[in-house]
Amino acid sequence: MNIRSVLKMLVRDKWSWFFIPNIVLFSIFIVNLIVSLFITPKEKYFTGGVSYIFVYMLVVGILVVAQTFSYAVSMSVRRTDYFFGTVATGAIVNLSFGVLLLICSIVENWTNGWGGKFHFFHFPYLNDGTLLEQLFIYFILLINLFFLGMMISSFARRFGKKGMAYASISSLLIASIAALLITYYEHWMDIIHWIVDHTAVQLAYWLIIPTLFYVVFSYFFLRRATV
Repeated sequence: MNIRSVLKMLVRDKWSWFFIPNIVLFSIFIVNLIVSLFITPKEKYFTGGVSYIFVYMLVVGILVVAQTFSYAVSMSVRRTDYFFGTVATGAIVNLSFGVLLLICSIVENWTNGWGGKFHFFHFPYLNDGTLLEQLFIYFILLINLFFLGMMISSFARRFGKKGMAYASISSLLIASIAALLITYYEHWMDIIHWIVDHTAVQLAYWLIIPTLFYVVFSYFFLRRATV
């Protein structure tokens, strides 16, 4: 079984990859849209319901390895083929959702918030750039979370529950120490100013680095993971 076969094997689960995220996303959208019709705000009305799809991709990244790795290896799939097949699947699916979000954002903007100043897909700052930049922002956010989930699941597969416990505690300690140092040296405002001074697409470019980090480490974890 090669990379192409792995891709076909993974996308057979159309419910997890396509149906469930779309059904839930647009169900949230419709509910919010109906609510907005009764509110009739004087100014633009924004909701964060679209964040669901980004969280979902993190969960999918975790589940795809947990649910398919052992099966694929038992079917004589090389670990390298499984890894690249999963990466390709994640990239294609997340690009598709990026395009979908972009189209919905464009329609929402053209219709002035679906005729009621309601904004579910289109946001200031996030959608200020060109269409290509907006697509890149959606794509890098989605794929960053997907590969973060994939790395977490790959790490768990490689080191087990004890490894996950040690990693969780270490991450919590590092985050706590970092927050303490930033607070002590009063750098929070510097960080906020740095973020404000950059456009959304410029910040998205910085996500390329951790995304590549997740991909590389997922590969090394899966190469030595137990079935």
